[in-house]
Amino acid sequence: MAEPADSAAPAPPRGRAGVALGFALAALVASWNPVAAPFGLVVGASAAMLSVRALRRGARRGVGVAALATSLIAVAASVAILLLTAGAVGSDLPGEPVVKAPSAQELQALLSDAGAHTQARRERAAQELDRLVGEGHDAGPQRGRGGPRDGGSPPR
Repeated sequence: MAEPADSAAPAPPRGRAGVALGFALAALVASWNPVAAPFGLVVGASAAMLSVRALRRGARRGVGVAALATSLIAVAASVAILLLTAGAVGSDLPGEPVVKAPSAQELQALLSDAGAHTQARRERAAQELDRLVGEGHDAGPQRGRGGPRDGGSPPR
């Protein structure tokens, strides 16, 4: 009587090259789109590793080499698309920028206005805190007293 085939058995070496080629083609299809290029990069690198492993284990040479070449092309195309999309290569666009960065003087003026706007509230909060500490109320956890809240040992 024949033994049943184990469903968890690894694919034969000849099938691994085909799987690597399938992944390489998927990576090549994803490599042209800026949104899918990261997936093309990851799948292409994985397909390259799969094809190298398949070639080392005696897979069909033509399919393994085709998978390796296709995956390397997909990785290169994905990297090129990502670099072009991110603006690292050849992205000197004419015209005014859509979002203009403030100058150092504008930024300093903005921060000064924000500080002046909250100065009265900060001074009032500091006076209230000084009043509470002066009266001996518990003004929250204080550092350096050795209490359990700041990691010190509890008072004896």
